[in-house]
Amino acid sequence: MTVARPNLKEWTFKEVQEDWFTKIESEEDRLKVVKPEVKFIKGGDHDHDQTIMVSFPRSGNTMLRAYLEKILGVSTGSDGDIKAKLIGELMQRGLAGEGLVDKRVFVVKSHYPERWGRQRFYCERAILLVRNPIDSITSLFNMVCTGTHHRSILDSDFKKFALIWMDFLQQDITVWKDFHNFWLKSKIPVHIIRYEDICEKPFPTLKSLVSFLTNKEDITGTKLEQYVRLACDESSPEIYKPREGKVNGNLKKFNRVQLDTLYSETANLLKLFNYDHIYLSNGAEETLSKDDQ
Repeated sequence: MTVARPNLKEWTFKEVQEDWFTKIESEEDRLKVVKPEVKFIKGGDHDHDQTIMVSFPRSGNTMLRAYLEKILGVSTGSDGDIKAKLIGELMQRGLAGEGLVDKRVFVVKSHYPERWGRQRFYCERAILLVRNPIDSITSLFNMVCTGTHHRSILDSDFKKFALIWMDFLQQDITVWKDFHNFWLKSKIPVHIIRYEDICEKPFPTLKSLVSFLTNKEDITGTKLEQYVRLACDESSPEIYKPREGKVNGNLKKFNRVQLDTLYSETANLLKLFNYDHIYLSNGAEETLSKDDQ
């Protein structure tokens, strides 16, 4: 698959920072701020940390990338191979930095170590995007079955192919657990952000993330804060039309045994990420994680 990379303007990182941290002195100034145009950082400019954005597949990384591009005005990259069908489609749909891991981009998306990307790269900090496995694993199953980012199998297929679905759950919940434990033990700074919080309270969630990314304790009163506000005032960005994309929208696809399987395997992580109450209130048996047994 041959995909032509879109041409974007280039700014030095100093120019980008000067724009971000311009102080807004009045309400009149605030109302004059418009969304930044997405650009690359000028080639050869290495005056910024490289941040890796990691997530288990189907945890909302494309939505978060789109938010970050609208807020920061800088293209995001990835370690994917743009010759691959699904990766190339993301570039065609607007993610101009797809397949780039160099300093032209500010944030690089990866699913490592769930899978290897096309190339390795250095990073100084990390964003760990998490999503309830009830939704992320269901979405991944849909993607595997349909070979697309946005199509789904029928709800009845989860019962029709119950054994295949159960095998998939048992395999991928251990991958989900290992993936998150890997990044929680990372030796670089890691900022945890939940998909559900981006959907339900985007402004404080994304403002906190941007403060981490820019290494600023507080961005209040800057153009960057207004960029966050402008992005959140609009509907959540879509690079492609997602599946349902609902928070905890796949509970009906899980029976009691399946909920118990997910909970018993990952109880500690579910508590850490504040998902455990969803399982317990829907009948999962409260038990220690297998890590503690």
